[in-house]
Amino acid sequence: MKYTLGFIGCGNMGGALVRAACEEVVCNKIAVCDNDRQKTDVLEKNYGVTVTNIKEIAEHSRFVVLGVKPQMMQEMLASIAETLQARNDVVIVTMAAGLSIAAIRSFIGAKPPVIRIM
Repeated sequence: MKYTLGFIGCGNMGGALVRAACEEVVCNKIAVCDNDRQKTDVLEKNYGVTVTNIKEIAEHSRFVVLGVKPQMMQEMLASIAETLQARNDVVIVTMAAGLSIAAIRSFIGAKPPVIRIM
């Protein structure tokens, strides 16, 4: 596994989790992506995390942390569903309020372990 943690979305909550994770995990084992490159650039500069893309995170992260807004979740997961379906070693972590584990799994089209932190 290339990354221990991969963060998709690094807004206020996602960014805070990245910063906290860097206190416990070697930062070069953390990958991040966000539509706003400024957010990921700050994390890369200050913590040494790897800035990459959503596909790389889906393919190579042990834990995929979903930090996108609930209304964007289905579309975002559709773009990586095939990759996640092919894996049997990935754990999904979501902070999306109002979306059940069943909903996350239905968006992926598979039943990986899902942890809700909201």
